Amino acid sequence: MRSYISFGLKRDKALNVAGISKDQYYYQPKSGKKGAPKSKSTDKIEGKKIVKVSNKEVVAFMKEQNSDPDLKYGYHKMTIELMINGFIINHKKVYRLMKEAHMLEPKTVNKEKTYCKYRIVTPEGPLELLEIDIKYVWVEKQKRHAYILTILDTFTRSVLYWAVGFTMRAKQIQMAWEYVIENYLQPMDMLKKGIHIEIRNDNGPQFNANAIKEFLAENYLNQVFTHPYTPQENGHVESFHSISGRHLDANTYWSLEQLEIDLTLFYGKYNNERLHSSIAYLPPNTFWECWNNGLISRQVKPNKRVIFKLKIPYHELEFGK
Repeated sequence: MRSYISFGLKRDKALNVAGISKDQYYYQPKSGKKGAPKSKSTDKIEGKKIVKVSNKEVVAFMKEQNSDPDLKYGYHKMTIELMINGFIINHKKVYRLMKEAHMLEPKTVNKEKTYCKYRIVTPEGPLELLEIDIKYVWVEKQKRHAYILTILDTFTRSVLYWAVGFTMRAKQIQMAWEYVIENYLQPMDMLKKGIHIEIRNDNGPQFNANAIKEFLAENYLNQVFTHPYTPQENGHVESFHSISGRHLDANTYWSLEQLEIDLTLFYGKYNNERLHSSIAYLPPNTFWECWNNGLISRQVKPNKRVIFKLKIPYHELEFGK
C-alpha cells in the first residue's frame, strides 16, 4: 500500500488499486493483552457488611430456587431473585453461571398452526367437530372480568363442558379436554371407530400453548385455528355466545359464586329445555337422543346448509313430560 503512495497516487486511489477499505487501512491490531479472567466469587450483602461467596454458593441457591416448579425462573428473573436475597450480581454473570450449570431451558419453538379450511362445516354425527371459546363477564365484588369457557358439539349444539373463573390458562384448557375425552369420546369409542375429530379454537394464548397442542395430538384430536378476524369459522360457539350474552347482559353479578350458580341453571336450560331451530326445533340433548334412536333425518342442501327433521310428531316425544 505504501509503495503505491510513494509513486504519487492519492490515498483513495491507492486504496482502490490495492482493494483495501479505509477501515482496513487504518485498523491497528490490539495488543496481546487478554481480558479479565472470570471471577470465581460473588459479592453478597450480609447485615451491614459485603462479603465474598463462591460462585458454587450462587449456583446452589439458584438450583434450590428452581427446584420449585412454580417458582422456576430464567436468568432475567433469577437475577432479580438473587439481588433480593443480597447477591450483588448482574444478568450477564447469572446467564454464564446458569449456562455452565446446565440450568438454562432450551428455547421453545412454537409449533406450526393448522388453520381452518372451510367456514361452513357439515359433520355427519355427534362429536366429530367440537368448538371451544371464552367469553368475559364483569363481577362487581372483585371489580374484574371472569372467564367463561365453553366446549360445544357442533352437530347436536350440546354444551359438553363449561367452566368459570378469574383465570383461564393452558392447564385449565387441558382439564376441560380431559373431561370431554373421559365422559364423551371414550364412552363413544370414537378412537376405535376411526372417526376424525376436529377441534376448532381461535388464536388465544391458552389454545396456542405448546402443551395444549401436544396434549391434543397425543389424544388424536386434530386442532385447527380460525383465521384472524373470522369468528364465523367458529360460528356455532359464537352463536351460542350471542344466546348466553343476552342472558348475562340482563343480570348483574356481585360475586363469582353467584355467577357460577346462575350459569349452572342457564347451561342446564340450554341443553335440556331451550328449543334450537337448527336442530329440528329441539333442545340439544333431546336432539342427540333422537338422533341416536334414528328419529332424525339429515339433508345437505347444495349451499351446504344442513336440514334436520323429526320423523315422528312432536307430541310423541317424551321430553318435557
